Amino acid sequence: MSNNNFSPPWRLWLSRSPQNHHLFLVSVITSTPREGEKRDVVFLIDGTTAVRSEFPAIREMISRVVEKLDVGLDRVRISVVQHSDDPKLEFLLNEFSTKDEVRQAVTKLRSRGGNSLNTGRALEYVGKTIFQRSAGSRIEDGVPQFLILVTGGKSSDDVSIAADQLKKSQVAPVAIGSRNADANELKQISLKPELVYRVDNFRQLPGVETQLIDSVKTITTADIISSYVPPTVIIGKKYYLYLFFLVRPLFAETLDLGKKDIIFLIDGSETTGPAGIAHIRDFILNIVQQLDVQPDRVRVAVVQYGDRAKTEFSLNSYNSKQAVTSAIKMLRQMGGRSSNLADAIEYVIQNELKPSAGVRLSDASQHLVVLTGGRSPQDVSIYGPLLKGSRVNCIGVGTGGANTKQLTHFFSFHPSLPVCFRYLIFPPLALGLPPPKKADIVFLVDGSINLGRANFDEVMNFINNLVDLFFTERDNLQIGLAHYAADVTDTFYLNTYKNRQDIMDAILRTEYKGGQRLNTGAAIRHVQDVYFTKEKGSRMDEGAPQILMVINGGRMADDGKTAALGLKKKGVRIFAVGVGDTANELEDLASESSTVARSSTFQELSELNEQILETLDDEVKGKLCVGQHCREGLLWRAMQMYRHQRRQRSSWTPRI
Repeated sequence: MSNNNFSPPWRLWLSRSPQNHHLFLVSVITSTPREGEKRDVVFLIDGTTAVRSEFPAIREMISRVVEKLDVGLDRVRISVVQHSDDPKLEFLLNEFSTKDEVRQAVTKLRSRGGNSLNTGRALEYVGKTIFQRSAGSRIEDGVPQFLILVTGGKSSDDVSIAADQLKKSQVAPVAIGSRNADANELKQISLKPELVYRVDNFRQLPGVETQLIDSVKTITTADIISSYVPPTVIIGKKYYLYLFFLVRPLFAETLDLGKKDIIFLIDGSETTGPAGIAHIRDFILNIVQQLDVQPDRVRVAVVQYGDRAKTEFSLNSYNSKQAVTSAIKMLRQMGGRSSNLADAIEYVIQNELKPSAGVRLSDASQHLVVLTGGRSPQDVSIYGPLLKGSRVNCIGVGTGGANTKQLTHFFSFHPSLPVCFRYLIFPPLALGLPPPKKADIVFLVDGSINLGRANFDEVMNFINNLVDLFFTERDNLQIGLAHYAADVTDTFYLNTYKNRQDIMDAILRTEYKGGQRLNTGAAIRHVQDVYFTKEKGSRMDEGAPQILMVINGGRMADDGKTAALGLKKKGVRIFAVGVGDTANELEDLASESSTVARSSTFQELSELNEQILETLDDEVKGKLCVGQHCREGLLWRAMQMYRHQRRQRSSWTPRI
């Protein structure tokens, strides 16, 4: 029986390119946004010498916009960045709590000058530094994100990649340009042509303010998502590309779907690759962050498969959303030459879809989400009807080498299906495996009384976890470890162990020795003279990246800065990880501010995993952002994370 008035919450299109080489399957799930009046607004303003005389007009425009918006930490947040040769941060989204504080900060803005207008670099900077949770962005909570660009000229660098990345990240760029700005460039940057405003000079800015404010007040996250059109991806004539877009507007509040048991079955084989598993991990995190995850509401499980299947965690493994998200962040690729989906589904049926694993057959609905990048060597057709007959809703998400016929056995697109996914633009997985990582990494750890035995063990677990997450079976990594106080204790050298498991076992066997004096400078010189030598396994002469990661919990008793400078001159890159109030010393040691990480306590070191792993991966691949524009922003992010941890601890009171 049909109902012509019924409009399902999803739409499905199937289409082929003219050459029939690429198949696109798109599912869009819409709903009513509930974002309220919350907005995150970042002003990126021209600070070059060329527009210095008009800078007061830009400042006054920001002041008027602030006055007309409901500015506050829980409502509209404001950030300002100047750009010229390099971007310069004025203040972050979460730096001020009240409109009056923001107003005062705006009145203090002064043109910083500069000859070049590198807008592309500035766009990249705000994307990586400002539109982040640690900098006050509520992008993960579904709050609409706006970038208001005010520019008086044409950019000296390319803006296309950075602008597209912002829009892909669900940021709405609004472009305001004076007479010397390039019209095509403004259109390229803005979310859509209607969000481009032109003035002859910045003294005419009041004429566009009403439209600007209306746009900020009325555009929703759903509008931002629907306005973004990703660039076409071409893989090759012999391959199919499967793009599954599961789109739903973000919600400022947790989405209440009732009682649900959701199992993610993810392809961890070599077909997926390290980059693919990272996308899968981010996708699952995006979903979980919006759900009411707790034992009596939504339960989540993750199973990984390749040649075999392995439970990462079951539906009843964790009792809180925080524990679930932490477990997801720890996911690493298990490997395997084949994507044996058939055996994996059978494994889920036998091991996870049962009450002992946390399934609530009578009280909740069950959902299986299959994310695959390859073709299963075995027939999966019998499992689709079996699962559907058991009232398990199945959704297949595939890319790269995934087989369309196999995936169709898992599609359950139905108007009543409570699909809860925020969105997915699952990029095509690499057709060939990426090259293995090659690097020599030495950990130099504070072994003094600054830590104590218990905290020293926490640090060893932290290092062990980093190695476990970063070092895959295909990689060509060498690891060394030393700890120090007044003197250095050599635990193992770069060429002591070749096997990943042997390295991890040796880390956990490391014994605390103690000591009162922390001679960091002497320890760094020791590492340079002993560890980063050919005799101890260094492959510096082969071009392998040389990395030292210093982890300390107290102030240096000698000159670490000079020793670090000497090591850097030898071509060794230094990461500095600190606990407590050691920011200046960490900066003195590290190669870049991006290679600095801080935690307020040793127990919170694990929260730095994602930041360090991402930076370390970029360093090994030669992609690490360097230079002043990266240094300033990443230091701010580290400072904000540290301050947040301090605030959390100071505001905590025990329950009686």
